[in-house]
Amino acid sequence: MAGTPLLIGPDQRELLTALRELAAKHPVNMAGLVERLNKPQYKRKHMKQMTKQTVYLPAAYAVTFSIETNHPAGTCRHMSMSVKTEGRVPNEHAVWMVCEELGFTGSLQECHIWLEDLEGHGHAINVVQSLTMQEPVRV
Repeated sequence: MAGTPLLIGPDQRELLTALRELAAKHPVNMAGLVERLNKPQYKRKHMKQMTKQTVYLPAAYAVTFSIETNHPAGTCRHMSMSVKTEGRVPNEHAVWMVCEELGFTGSLQECHIWLEDLEGHGHAINVVQSLTMQEPVRV
């Protein structure tokens, strides 16, 4: 299958930097999140914030980024990346390129990764990385 090109230039770096800053200002409290999402008004509010925390990169990528608190592992970075072309998902190289722009360190293999079904809108690759006490959230 043909790949989907990923273009990261100065404009995209600015978008990703702004996304990091926004996520740092609006951390997601994971304690009780599932229960809160069962309430329609909270779910709408959460989805609206996650939409604000999404950027689009050429040629067909959507990237959502958040900082999540109160995980069992502490505070984490969480990036979700999808391709709007039906039947495609981002490849490992493209995912890690964006992760690095968002402050992830080490390697993709050191992160928790899963495929998410976007309910009729394809699939996204999710990447979560725990932050240590020595490593503050970088913006």
